[in-house]
Amino acid sequence: MKKDFKTIRIGRKLIPATAALGILFSLAPVAENKASAGLATVLDVTITSLGIVADVYEKLGISVGDPDLSNYTGPYAENVSYRAPNFKSGEFNISVHHTKGDSNFTRTIKVLYPDGKSEMKDLKSGQQLKITEPGTIVDLKPFAESVSEHDLLYITQAQLNEGKTGVALNQVTTVYVEKTSGENKVLVDEFYKKKFGADSLDGFKGLGVDRFSYLTEEQKKVATLTSHPVNREVLSNYVTNNPKAQADFNDRSTNVFAEITNTLETPITLPDSILNHGEPYKIIPYKKGTNKVLVKAGSKYLSGREDNRGIQYSDSFGADELFELVSAPASYNNKWQFHLVNKNGVRLAGNAYGHKFGTDWSYKSEISFTAINNDEVNNWLIDWYPGKEHEKQKYEGVKFEHDKSDTSIWTAYDSSGKLITNSWVNRSNTYYYTDASGVLLKGWQEIKGNTYHFNPASNEMALPNSSNAQIEGKNYHFNDSGVLQRSAWKGEQYSDASGAFVKEGLQEIDGKLYYFKDFSVNKNQLRLDDQHVILHFSDKGVLERATDLNGKALSTPTTVTLNGKQVAFELTGSVINPGVSVKLGSPLSIQYYSLEDGAAYSGWKVIDGKNYHFEKGKHSTFDGHQTIDGKTYYFNNDGQALLTGLHQIEGKLYYYDNKGKMQTGWQEINGKWYYFDDSGAAKKGWFNVGGGYHFPYFGYFTYYAKEDGSIYQNATVELNGKTYKFDSHGHKGY
Repeated sequence: MKKDFKTIRIGRKLIPATAALGILFSLAPVAENKASAGLATVLDVTITSLGIVADVYEKLGISVGDPDLSNYTGPYAENVSYRAPNFKSGEFNISVHHTKGDSNFTRTIKVLYPDGKSEMKDLKSGQQLKITEPGTIVDLKPFAESVSEHDLLYITQAQLNEGKTGVALNQVTTVYVEKTSGENKVLVDEFYKKKFGADSLDGFKGLGVDRFSYLTEEQKKVATLTSHPVNREVLSNYVTNNPKAQADFNDRSTNVFAEITNTLETPITLPDSILNHGEPYKIIPYKKGTNKVLVKAGSKYLSGREDNRGIQYSDSFGADELFELVSAPASYNNKWQFHLVNKNGVRLAGNAYGHKFGTDWSYKSEISFTAINNDEVNNWLIDWYPGKEHEKQKYEGVKFEHDKSDTSIWTAYDSSGKLITNSWVNRSNTYYYTDASGVLLKGWQEIKGNTYHFNPASNEMALPNSSNAQIEGKNYHFNDSGVLQRSAWKGEQYSDASGAFVKEGLQEIDGKLYYFKDFSVNKNQLRLDDQHVILHFSDKGVLERATDLNGKALSTPTTVTLNGKQVAFELTGSVINPGVSVKLGSPLSIQYYSLEDGAAYSGWKVIDGKNYHFEKGKHSTFDGHQTIDGKTYYFNNDGQALLTGLHQIEGKLYYYDNKGKMQTGWQEINGKWYYFDDSGAAKKGWFNVGGGYHFPYFGYFTYYAKEDGSIYQNATVELNGKTYKFDSHGHKGY
């Protein structure tokens, strides 16, 4: 939308000067996403799409060196590489802003609350995460590959009370910040030179001059510091100087990134000795899909340090406390065994006199878990260990019980009487699956990305060539593990996209045509006397060509119907592949046919996610417009249809230019102004857009869009019982 702003020329571009200042530095958050008391809250803060550096420097015509200052963390980095978080007693805030032309990036933060619950927060540019509960732990790098790369912060009560520290993130760096006040001398000097000339500070010029006083009010806001970068230790010292907080952090920090729900508690033994006097350890998988674990004895971490005095323990964890759990050959009595390997590749080993991470001719390094049997070890590994994710759990002595009030509901219990939940259950040669409540599943089910079927009467998993594979009158394709096979061959049989075997008729598979009869692919000639053709198939069953009844070439292009589906053949008798052709003929046109629609389809069709329109199987409008059913569409050079103009889609209003490109930002349409956000949807109701100073809010104007998406201009309107006046630009008056 055009605005009457003073402009600055950068190259060939005219940019509103007030917008360059106002959009980025809005003082008021637009919205707060409310959460339950104690939970981290996401705040939305106004920001433009160009980024901090682009907004402040490029738009103001200031040159301070490399235009990408994303990694700058010097004393004047605020409003250069980061946007300061809020500083307020009772809060710890983490801000996220972009520095380049990428407003769509996100930073993910993991939050662990004192009650043990955790959640992932995806923060977009312009958002802040507000934390108000002491004892909260945040991981600023939750997807780090190693322990040392994670960035954990523990928020203490003292830190919240002071409310003077925080974190600022951009695309590439993390800045730890502390509240301050003062002037951003870099910006003050640049603004001063902009006003009085590039040489106005050369030599002794400007000495003793209060340069800040010459800045405009907008420039003063930009050049006023609210924070400065500090070392990470300034934040972590709140924990290290508080023994109680430090102990809590050490005890709970593994919960941030380790798979604590898969923790195994058991004593650990070596062939000739037992560790920790037989007291149990907690073995905590580090991350699904790896063989790495943490091992805890009480609140202490087993350390992999190689020390002749024996095994060592640590109050905290790092690379020394992360181990590989490597499968070893079974023991003489066929019990699972492992090696526990430190970061240097040295195993935990020992003899009857002691144990450590080290080597000796008398040492043995096979560890076992004495409190659990092989099935329990295997079931534990299935949940996280690499290579075992597709295996099924096994239990000895399983007992099934039906619900007393509903005998169709069954639950399963292991030999100790424990309810089995979220697990495969074996009995004889049959498998079942229990949900989170321990109830045996029925019908179609998705489990770890695979589809299974359980007989509604018996709860048994379907297996190939069994009565359980016959479901609602269809034969389904399951592999030996019970997984449904969609669009897959089994010998001369083929299952369609639903997983059901094709019984009869034509089928397109990987761009080739096949004919099935009695569930098997046909490889013989098929004589169709009523259609005067013979269909010829390869030894793989692929339909290759058609001839007349005498086996001679066709005399005309032919369409053949088989079981309600149509196949088109060239004059040569070769098969025309279904789909959309390249542009052919004069005038140029694309042609479409499919087995289901035939060769003369008329109407709209979505093919590979693209919209087409055909009349009798053809379309001939390219790089042009065509009106269909009262709506105008643009067809590109491939014949793909794209919307133009205003359109309601799933309750939201969008606008497309005459080439079908979705528009964003301000758009004038038939004399009315609309604002479309980054998703392309038109704003409705009250909304704010950056640009200039307007009392009492710095950094944005307020508008109101009617139900049709257009804003009020030159109007006095009553909304929700209050009267508002809007000027010619649509700005709400104050």
